[in-house]
Amino acid sequence: AAAAQPAAGVKAPKLPKVSAPADLPVSAFREQIIDLLIENNMIVVVGETGSGKTTQIPQYLLDSERFGKLFDAPLGDAGTARHGRALRIGVTQPRRVAAVAMARRVSQERGTRLGEDVGYTIRFEDHSSPGTKLRYMTDGCLLRECLSDPTLSGYNVVILDEAHERSMHTDVLFALTKRAVASRKGQLRVLVTSATLDTGAFSEYFNGCPVLEVPGRSFNVELHYHPVSKTQRVEAAVNVALNLHVRESDGHILVFLTGMEECEQAVSLANRKLQELVDVGKEVGDCMIVPLYGMMQSDDQRTVFDEVPEGCRKLVFSTNIAETSLTVAGVGFVVDCGYCKQKIFNPKTGMESLQVTEVSQVQATQRSGRAGRTQHGKCFRLYSEETYKRSLPKVTVPEILRSNLASVTLQMKAMGIDDVVNFDFMEPPDRVRLVKSLRMLFLLGALDADGKLTEQGKAMSGFPLEPQFSRTLLAAEELGCTGDALTLVSILSSEGVWFHPSRQSAEQVRIATEAQARFVHPTGDHLTLLNVYREWEENGGSPEWCKTNYIHHRALRQARDIRGQLCDQLRSGGVRLRDEPRRGAGERKPGGKRAGEEALLRALCAGFYMQSARMCSAGGGWLIVGENVLVKAEGGSALDGASCEWVLYTELVGSTIAHCLMRTVSAVQPQWLSPFLPKLAEVDLKRLVGEAKPDRKPTAPERDPAELAKEKEVKVSSAKERYLARKKGGV
Repeated sequence: AAAAQPAAGVKAPKLPKVSAPADLPVSAFREQIIDLLIENNMIVVVGETGSGKTTQIPQYLLDSERFGKLFDAPLGDAGTARHGRALRIGVTQPRRVAAVAMARRVSQERGTRLGEDVGYTIRFEDHSSPGTKLRYMTDGCLLRECLSDPTLSGYNVVILDEAHERSMHTDVLFALTKRAVASRKGQLRVLVTSATLDTGAFSEYFNGCPVLEVPGRSFNVELHYHPVSKTQRVEAAVNVALNLHVRESDGHILVFLTGMEECEQAVSLANRKLQELVDVGKEVGDCMIVPLYGMMQSDDQRTVFDEVPEGCRKLVFSTNIAETSLTVAGVGFVVDCGYCKQKIFNPKTGMESLQVTEVSQVQATQRSGRAGRTQHGKCFRLYSEETYKRSLPKVTVPEILRSNLASVTLQMKAMGIDDVVNFDFMEPPDRVRLVKSLRMLFLLGALDADGKLTEQGKAMSGFPLEPQFSRTLLAAEELGCTGDALTLVSILSSEGVWFHPSRQSAEQVRIATEAQARFVHPTGDHLTLLNVYREWEENGGSPEWCKTNYIHHRALRQARDIRGQLCDQLRSGGVRLRDEPRRGAGERKPGGKRAGEEALLRALCAGFYMQSARMCSAGGGWLIVGENVLVKAEGGSALDGASCEWVLYTELVGSTIAHCLMRTVSAVQPQWLSPFLPKLAEVDLKRLVGEAKPDRKPTAPERDPAELAKEKEVKVSSAKERYLARKKGGV
């Protein structure tokens, strides 16, 4: 299962009913959209952010008797039909926050309880039921459904929303839904919706399907450029936002930063600075300061969209999730730091790193446009106009062209798609990237030498995790440390746990550093994270404990939820969860906690041995195995400044591969790596891709039976002569 089921008997509260705005641009195209979907299996709808396409189009289809007739289902012995009875609609979102927010909004508009007629499914969280007619979900969840149901028989309509973001999962779904439409013979409709698209390319890819453009509504937005240094972007963004709050009239403020840590840091800094203004007697209006990012708990998201009292302003510090996926109503001011975080895969080295990169011009335009949805707005860009025109790339590179493809390749293999190199991608990734993903899966034991899915690969594909984490869990089961491995993998699958105060407050930085130092484990960061989680649980999962120790409570709650879902999945597969390190033949009995910690690090070696590195005395860092790349540990790591000969990392961060730092690093023993490292030299890429047949030993030509008999007779005679000679000599 890709998502955790809610506890039996627990229902979501019924939220107050709300009405959709009557003047949404998409409402004028209601009947035209229905007509197009009745006449065509696939259509593309382009509508600006805020046009209503995500919330309204699914409801138009649910409520249309004409459309429902396409999917009548017989009921009872009489064989009578009720129009639309069988109608099931799935709407994908690239981001989990958007899936939850859209489902909640639509359930309110329809006056139903969330999880009944309208629900959502995201990784590790499911609020839907067998009777759910409209399900919002992340694109990754629908892709996982394709593992067991490649024709998507559980849906009559699939809406691929936010297609302009070109997430990796959505790009794969383009091809899979096109296949499913062909096989379902009129019983599946696919609608691709987007804020901005190359409509010609999309229509051509989807067999020349119709394209409908819905005009947006927007007010004028004034652009202001205030360039600041990259390192000062958080404090500068907070200062600009607070100046706007003090000086400007109505309108909420939306600030774009790069990630959870920056958003939380900005919230803390803004609250402190606002209090300082109040303390010196400055008149300051009421302000609700909140973060918004992808890994937030669904309950925490709600405050971002809730109404605020009259005279109170929202100040939202958000990642790029608020560019197009979500609309915060009433925004009049935008502050754009000009950067975002992206995972960048380097096919030459086979390494992926998380990098802070400049936004594209398209992203910058989307960000500024958020200030003009309901009123005349202002956008303050923390970079120069020259930078916008000459430095920023024009468009955002699709994720599938810049990311590690190992996870999606494994899922495709599990669906029976053998030739991933020649798969029908709308915009095919570099061949080198696909080959590297096959290589990674071979190194993990998910594929055999001929690129075929192994039993281990099948087991790995069942986890809603990156393949390396899945392999770690399988190894942990063999080593008897599943419980700790589940905890660690869950922490690493959530946002970072450490809260770092602004460097402008030296005293706060000192206190935070001292508080966090007591969790440090001598082996490195992985067991340090385990220490944090264990003590948090021992303290009842207390938010106050987190605040005292400068830990992100949201991150630990997320990790706990992920762990619970993974536990359920493993238990259903008959895996034991007790942490009892197993011994091989001839090994001495392990020594309690220390043996368990060693077992956990050995399990990590099974999943991440290709991300191990050896100390290089000449360069003052570590050289990654199999790669001519020198790296160092990130500042703040438990191993920062250490001199361990061998280390293993689970993440690289940095602006370029040449200047990357290892994040989450542990010291390991070479004997833990030795069973795996030889595999690095065993890869036959042509054979793995399917372009070369496996080498076969030449078969000896058939020999004449008479010749064979004569040869045998000679051998027997020779042996007899040697025997008689030895006997004669008394030997």
